[in-house]
Amino acid sequence: MKEDIFIGVDGGGTKTEVLIENFAGNKIGEAIGGAANIGPSVKQAWHSINNAISKALEDTSIFLDNKNYNFHIGLGLAGVSIVQAKKEFLKTRHNFSSIILESDAHIACLGVHDGSDGSIVSVGTGIIGYTIDSEKTYRVGGWGFPHADTGIGAWLGLEAVRLTFSSIDGCTKPSILTDLILSHFDNNLSNFVTWANTSNSTQFAKLAPFVIEAAQKDDQYAEKLLKKAGNEIDLLLKALDKKSTSTLKCYLLGGMSSFLMPYITNKDNISLCEPGKSATKGAIYLIRNHYNLIN
Repeated sequence: MKEDIFIGVDGGGTKTEVLIENFAGNKIGEAIGGAANIGPSVKQAWHSINNAISKALEDTSIFLDNKNYNFHIGLGLAGVSIVQAKKEFLKTRHNFSSIILESDAHIACLGVHDGSDGSIVSVGTGIIGYTIDSEKTYRVGGWGFPHADTGIGAWLGLEAVRLTFSSIDGCTKPSILTDLILSHFDNNLSNFVTWANTSNSTQFAKLAPFVIEAAQKDDQYAEKLLKKAGNEIDLLLKALDKKSTSTLKCYLLGGMSSFLMPYITNKDNISLCEPGKSATKGAIYLIRNHYNLIN
């Protein structure tokens, strides 16, 4: 009789995380691979996923083409809102007995709430609010940079760049923040201009830590930016609450969460994500639920 293996995948624009468990729920392996955003490239996404799975299985005697196993994979990937990319991804030939694909926000929500209903606000390069409530899902935000996702990583970096150019022109006073930004580019204006005009959201987000550092040193510009970010989270929380009639626990998660929590006004139903929770575990919940339904 074949053994069932469950694979959880969290794939984003910069990396892919994989968790593999046996039927009993024991961890077999885990690994990190390259980007798996299906929007830019379905082929690249599958390449990153398969490589990460192979890496996670390196210290075992299990291989994806081993006929003694049924491999079941649950995926939360960036780019699934692009309908054509999702269709192309699911049509690609693979070695899995069952497969289910949702957004990275969906599996993150499942992961932090241990497979139960709940809400999240994820803050990092961008921002998205997501609720799972009695098999219904609700989403706000996450529409991308620069047209949306105001207040979070990429936006903070972009605003810091704007302030720095303004100080160079003499329209605003130089500050700790603008000095930090210029120092990052070795005070070389040519390099700074070139970078600013060729960078994407991920690269702008890498400047966000300078905003946090400057705010900790009482820079007024940085403080205003973080207050704006907190206000945006407040607005998103209100919008998310209107989507669902239930009152569900909400967790703030992502790389910016601990820094932005103090700037959120209404903290009645939101707290920082508990340690040890993971989106890959959410992807495992996703595929196990699917497995139970079809069996």
